[in-house]
Amino acid sequence: MNELKAVIVAAGESRRLQPLSKGFPKCFLKVGRHPLIIYSLEALKNCGIDDIAFVVGYKKEYFTEKLGNDYKYIFNPFYSTTNNMVSLWFAKDFISGSDFIYLHSDILYHPKILAMIISDNSEITLAVKETNCDEEMMKVRVEGRDLIESSKSIPLNEAFGEWVGIAKFTSTGWEKYLIKIEELLSEGAFNVYDTAAMNRLVEKEKNIRIVPFKGLPFIEVDSPEDLKIARDEVITKLDFFM
Repeated sequence: MNELKAVIVAAGESRRLQPLSKGFPKCFLKVGRHPLIIYSLEALKNCGIDDIAFVVGYKKEYFTEKLGNDYKYIFNPFYSTTNNMVSLWFAKDFISGSDFIYLHSDILYHPKILAMIISDNSEITLAVKETNCDEEMMKVRVEGRDLIESSKSIPLNEAFGEWVGIAKFTSTGWEKYLIKIEELLSEGAFNVYDTAAMNRLVEKEKNIRIVPFKGLPFIEVDSPEDLKIARDEVITKLDFFM
């Protein structure tokens, strides 16, 4: 396996968290003693991953002000009208020829989840929380460990669990996935989730596998309610980070 890089998509305006995050990207909201993003950076570095790129958009200057120049910053100029699939596409030159970890920037999680997907050898690996889902979750349907579909619109009784925004791509898996991203872009599908390309890919080839987990702390911070849970409950289970 090639030495792993990491790409963190962090371009969005996080309208649902305003005014709490007004004026800065939501991954800088404080949870415990640190901004949310620091926990992902520490987890990556503890796994030996130091070559890290952020795809930025809204308030992009905030990243260099707070994190300095130890990371690569890639600008998505269309951040206000696109979604995370386009942000990941903008990182293609940084990714080229490498295996990499792909992370959403608004998640708080136990680092064991990251270690679990790093140890998997599939072309594309998704960390999935095995849970009863709600309508807002990015749900998955699976056969065994093969991804069949990931979408918020999957019926709740067909959902195995929630994809948590943590993935690993081999260079081979990325090349195949990138083809599907660019197919969607050529069709004008700009404001879609990264899962749109995943779903198209698995129509032809079952090369996306899940690594399920239960009982490990995780939350995606999308709303003020999520932020309260992150601060009051999830971070208390990550006391080695506090």
